[in-house]
Amino acid sequence: MSEPIGVVIVDDHSLVREGLQSLLSQFSDIRVAGEAGTIAEAVEVINEVEPDLVLLDLRLGEEEGVEVARQLRANGSDVTILMLSVHDTSRHLREALAAGADGYLLKSVAGADLAAGIRNAVAGETVIGQEFVPKLLEDAQRGVPMGQPDVTKREQEVLELVAEGMANREIAEQLGISARTAQKHLENLFKKFSVHDRTELVAHAFRRGLLG
Repeated sequence: MSEPIGVVIVDDHSLVREGLQSLLSQFSDIRVAGEAGTIAEAVEVINEVEPDLVLLDLRLGEEEGVEVARQLRANGSDVTILMLSVHDTSRHLREALAAGADGYLLKSVAGADLAAGIRNAVAGETVIGQEFVPKLLEDAQRGVPMGQPDVTKREQEVLELVAEGMANREIAEQLGISARTAQKHLENLFKKFSVHDRTELVAHAFRRGLLG
């Protein structure tokens, strides 16, 4: 028999972690290898136990769960990441996939469906809840790729000015906003595209067709 799928549960609520651990214990081919409630704890536990899959909440208190995915991918980890969230918008789904997640399910999912999602994700499939199908079809009709983050109109303006080589102060003057606000928009773009500097941001934006 093959080894059970090792899972690390990352959620900021201990009751949720306990509930998921109890639920997954019903399936002989899945074992909970660890758990965490914060980004720092998650990265430490994942590096220590080297699971097959991370079951990751989108929100970790005041932190963003997708940051765990970003850090893991930035460090070269190929662990399977399955988001589990209460947020049912296509924007959150696209953000998670853009950060490196392999799937996205709602916390309302049935236990058997969650177990199936874990198996399918580890097998290499992109696992997405059926609730998202009509929303993704609508996005596709608007020309929004599934794995592309949702960029606001203002962020798009900032992105275009960054591509022109403008500094934050110049962007602020051009758009009639404060330099601090310009910096905040830039930081949001860094997070959405999982990059760390302007060069990477512009390169990713060109590849995704956001810059002409």
